[in-house]
Amino acid sequence: MEIESVILKARDIDSMRRFYIDLLNFTEIERQEGCLSIKVGHSVLQFLEEKEARKPFYHFAFNIPSNQFKEAKDWVRDKVCLNTEGDKDEIVFERLGGRSFYFNDPGGNIVEFISREQSPLHSGPFCTETLLNISEMSLTVSHVLKASEELQRIGLTSRDNDPINRAYLNFMGDDGSDSYLLLVEPERRWIFSTQVSEVHPLEVVVKNIGTITVDKHGRLTVVQA
Repeated sequence: MEIESVILKARDIDSMRRFYIDLLNFTEIERQEGCLSIKVGHSVLQFLEEKEARKPFYHFAFNIPSNQFKEAKDWVRDKVCLNTEGDKDEIVFERLGGRSFYFNDPGGNIVEFISREQSPLHSGPFCTETLLNISEMSLTVSHVLKASEELQRIGLTSRDNDPINRAYLNFMGDDGSDSYLLLVEPERRWIFSTQVSEVHPLEVVVKNIGTITVDKHGRLTVVQA
């Protein structure tokens, strides 16, 4: 499964642009008023201006080369404060073969950089140009079981065929995937954060599979490619 693009909402596009473009040196795609689109490896992440009173935030993850975890962490830490859990500022996921660190952007989004054992190597210095793709996008929905059925309809199943559980993150992808959509219901605390999951609108395009949309009520719909 390959996440081609993600569209999220943000209250202050200007502050997001300063953070992602000026501070972290992401490449901006087609600059437009009320919109920020950045290149994340083979993926595109877009923020659209939120015009209602909500303060939307999300959790998403970027894949980094498997040999550059420490370099990426040092690079980011020079620019922003890393999030912590207890006295730790990173975590190892044995089952995923991954290692992650987290930070927040000005919109309150929980940004994760993850290095997976199966990801490609990179020989040059780390920068945002060496990010591989958007590897995880969390979808906070009102009904996880119903949403999982919609994803299964387009061939996205739970990792290792784990049973869907309303109390946990449910990793949805296809065989051999190193990218996932994470289904979760509201009020679950994000690790390395005091924030809890909330429903906010978003759109994800999965290459050759379809478009997944979550509306402001937490309803998930899919349009097959």
